[in-house]
Amino acid sequence: MLERERKQTIFRLLDLHTFASIHDVVEATGASEATVRRDFIELEKEKRLRRVRGGVELTREHGAALRTEAPLDRRVTINREKKRRIARQACASIEPGETIMIDGGSTTFHMAEYLTDATVVTNSFAIAEHLVRHSRCTVIMPEGTVEPGSQLILNTVSADPFANYNVKKAFMGIEGITETALTNSDPLLIQMERAMISHASELIILADETKFGKMGHLILCPIEKADRIITSLQADASLVRALREKGIEVVQV
Repeated sequence: MLERERKQTIFRLLDLHTFASIHDVVEATGASEATVRRDFIELEKEKRLRRVRGGVELTREHGAALRTEAPLDRRVTINREKKRRIARQACASIEPGETIMIDGGSTTFHMAEYLTDATVVTNSFAIAEHLVRHSRCTVIMPEGTVEPGSQLILNTVSADPFANYNVKKAFMGIEGITETALTNSDPLLIQMERAMISHASELIILADETKFGKMGHLILCPIEKADRIITSLQADASLVRALREKGIEVVQV
């Protein structure tokens, strides 16, 4: 993991727990203790965190500055009808009783409105709660900590919380789609999403037109990993054409 990604991971752990131990960071990043200690020292010199016994904590001035993404309950209302159409199209490909994975997000959340009979492995507390209340679906969730804003379950202990599962389809939201890559900005989320991808035969991306041409800070995977992208009619035509030329199925609804 690159230095920038390690430091982003440290702050995501602090966002979740307010304290991050050396062991937590080593487990989350795969870096050595010596490397993590150097990161701690550099960030303390920048006055972005404070070293304490066994780990680090945020300085007061940076404690409230971490969450930049709007909460899920606000994001699901943006382009709601487009996101619903995309989600409905995604659900049309699911067989009754099929086992699937759904990554949490403001578009994938709407899949919960249309699912009635499936086994759903998800890292989204919001999706899981909706399915338990309003469907006959069996819901499986990984261990981890629920991040209040996104309502995602983030795992800081296991590199692969989905090690015991294999599915045909994984449905995933994304921060940005370019001609070469799928991108996101949260290192802990990317770690979980990469694990999901590795246990699915097909990767299906749900994204409205605002994600086309946008780039997150981190590369999730090469664009060729996507088997299908379901998007809105307004998605950038030149990028849609380029993706189709790469053999990626792009469905516009």
